[in-house]
Amino acid sequence: MKFLGTLTLIFLTFILLSCDSTENSIISSENQTLVISDSAEPIVYSTQTGFALTKEINGLLGGEINFDSTLVDKNNDTVMIRISLVFDPNSFEGSQQITIVPDANTGSIQFTPAMVFKKPAKLNLEYSGINLTNLGFTSNSTIDFVYMADNGSIEYILKNECKIKWNTQKLYVKKAELPHFSRYVFVRKSL
Repeated sequence: MKFLGTLTLIFLTFILLSCDSTENSIISSENQTLVISDSAEPIVYSTQTGFALTKEINGLLGGEINFDSTLVDKNNDTVMIRISLVFDPNSFEGSQQITIVPDANTGSIQFTPAMVFKKPAKLNLEYSGINLTNLGFTSNSTIDFVYMADNGSIEYILKNECKIKWNTQKLYVKKAELPHFSRYVFVRKSL
């Protein structure tokens, strides 16, 4: 009898511990099925100008790519890069291999493949320890975050916040709404 009680206790413990939190899951209102979102880390690899990261995202389910690392730029300065890119459910059709190429030497970031979203992707980006003087900024500069076309034309991006912190040599943008993938860059704001 003790054996049966112990076995029941182990079985109940196993069930309780194996239950997963629904915090990172998506419930489809169409068919009421529970789908657990992918929490895999992006794959990081070297490029000629630094590094890139890539991760597959299902546009129907949404997802996110997070990255936080330190690198040494071309001037041997230590630069910290933080990236958070979030896709809402139904942002695009199918699954795509999303590639992000941050560039601490220019204060820019490139996204591929070229695509336009049904719902904008949301980006938090921070470069800290970056040489702001080499990027053309001064201690009294104000900045903006823009899409920059190959011909040099720019498109302003909606965002919650975009700032420069001279004392920590930091540039950051919060909740930038990216309507499409391309090259984005911090620029000096015109008054």
